[in-house]
Amino acid sequence: MRQRAASSVGVVVVGLLPALVGGPAFAALMIALCLIGYREFSAIAAKIGPAPPAVGYPTVAAFGVLALASPTAEAALGAAAVAVGLPLIGAVFAREQTGAFVRWALGVAGTLYLGVPLFAAVALRGTAGTLDADWVADLAGRLSPGWDGAARGMAWTLFVILATWLNDTGAYLVGRSIGRTPLLPQVSPKKTVEGSLGGLVAAAAVGAAGVALFGLGVSPMAGAAIGLALGALGQVGDLAESLLKRQAGVKDSGALIPGHGGVLDRIDALLFALTGGWFLALLADRVAR
Repeated sequence: MRQRAASSVGVVVVGLLPALVGGPAFAALMIALCLIGYREFSAIAAKIGPAPPAVGYPTVAAFGVLALASPTAEAALGAAAVAVGLPLIGAVFAREQTGAFVRWALGVAGTLYLGVPLFAAVALRGTAGTLDADWVADLAGRLSPGWDGAARGMAWTLFVILATWLNDTGAYLVGRSIGRTPLLPQVSPKKTVEGSLGGLVAAAAVGAAGVALFGLGVSPMAGAAIGLALGALGQVGDLAESLLKRQAGVKDSGALIPGHGGVLDRIDALLFALTGGWFLALLADRVAR
């Protein structure tokens, strides 16, 4: 338990500091996490089929680099096209054709599974705009060593992270105390409907309070709706990774973090929440204008 608690503190520090600093520091962290995640995904996939191609590593990294350089929908679409097409070209010209189709499919799945959230996270952190909360703008300016602090991007990123983490915490606490009804026992036997609802309530509460705390210029009602959506996405992301592990017959995605398993075990909810958070932030900012 002590080891798990120490690891939890380490995960929070390692995750939050680059999110506060932003720019290349945050992009580098996310690229590193998603590359490790792709390695773990490949190990899981190799238990049910051919190992995904190594070209997935540079392709995943490219999503982060492109998001830092040009966080546009066109750049994201281009990266996705490369992720689908490049390994297929490799499969066409490979000498060994046995299992080529499955290897390509697993490679594309893993690359998009990690690459799209990577692009969304870096693009979200770089969101431009002003805030109603001066303390966020001041903090972003103080912590950014030589690049645009993107205060609004910092606020949205912290908003998504906090909503996702509190959703996970609420689901765990409520599920452990009063959880009785299985949610999806064929995917994750320990998760309950009561825990899921507890997590969603926590995420909605964080959303309503977070928009005011970070000065995002969004009404508390809209903030609660965004928080609720992020909580739901986080839970789906958690269940999705559970499905992958269950299909492969493994308990954890890896053993990198003592007491917690692998990187995918820690960021599974964020992979979905950050992707949805980017779109929701774009929508909210567009409506606010």
